[in-house]
Amino acid sequence: MIIKELENIEPTDKFGKAGFFAESQLAFYLRRAFKDDSQIFVFNNLRLERAGDACQIDHLVLHRYGMIVIESKSVTTRVEVNERGEWKREFNSSWQGMPSPILQAQRQGIFLKNYLEANVETLLNKILFGRQAHFTKMPIDVLIAISDSGIIERPKNDKLNMVCKADQIVDKVREIVSEYRKIDSLLSLSLKTAYLFDMDEVPRISNFLLSHHKPAKVKASGNDAMPTISPSVSSPIKNPVISKPIATLPTQKKIIAVDPTPSIRSDISHKPVEKPSVKSTTTTSQYTCSHCQSKNIVIVYAHSYYFKCNDCGKNTALKNICPTCGDREKTRKSALQFFAECGKCNTSRLFHTNSSNL
Repeated sequence: MIIKELENIEPTDKFGKAGFFAESQLAFYLRRAFKDDSQIFVFNNLRLERAGDACQIDHLVLHRYGMIVIESKSVTTRVEVNERGEWKREFNSSWQGMPSPILQAQRQGIFLKNYLEANVETLLNKILFGRQAHFTKMPIDVLIAISDSGIIERPKNDKLNMVCKADQIVDKVREIVSEYRKIDSLLSLSLKTAYLFDMDEVPRISNFLLSHHKPAKVKASGNDAMPTISPSVSSPIKNPVISKPIATLPTQKKIIAVDPTPSIRSDISHKPVEKPSVKSTTTTSQYTCSHCQSKNIVIVYAHSYYFKCNDCGKNTALKNICPTCGDREKTRKSALQFFAECGKCNTSRLFHTNSSNL
């Protein structure tokens, strides 16, 4: 189930937007897979503070055998990792070094474990002979999600199984939990023992993490300046989508599967739907060509809408995801303007305007 949704706060700078899109894409995949799963608990963009330090985790998965830290990286070209674990990415047809997201996620895991251990007496039950259980042996796995359109060049001496495309993350999460479940099984011949939370500890930890989330201050300079947002101000973040704390682990219920994706759902009624008003009149597209990173792109239609680059001539898929509910958005064209619309949230936003010199 989704314990914490991704906040509806989109950065204004180019790189911030790319990162936000990558997180939104992965949040969509996690929601589609685990929103009705009573054994998987997902937190998107969780930020914790302790002793003057802070840790922001793109995506955190809590399960009965431990946790998984998932780091999203917006890499739409190529990323390469050498035999020494050094990372570099292709940008504007040249290579640039980048920090290792694996080490970054591992540091987040260490912070998270220490953060929870500092509150262990209220989060974990006592064990045999009244001894206190601890988080020190809790496994925290790490996964790195690269954009679906990115290319991963791995070192010859390491398969880097924790690094994959965003659309493969769900399967990786299931594989990790399945391995721990096998170890915990009575039929397992392994000498290993699985770390296991008590049934009442998982919702307790979930509520604790959700209540201690501290949104970061958002600042920008120049014409893109935004108001500072912090937990201490009286006005809340605009349209936060955060689930309510859970009291106990839910029991399994019969669920009728309904695909909420408006882009592929057949219309139930022929009654015309009034489009929400959009006050924006001009826009600068946040998108770039996934091949050459050029902004000289236009939206064209052939079976579906996609971006075509006027510089390199290659195509880029158009995948708009609603930052509020995580569903795919429909694309609506009005003259040279293109709008992303979510039927579930009844929202419409202008995201691109084609050049008039087509």
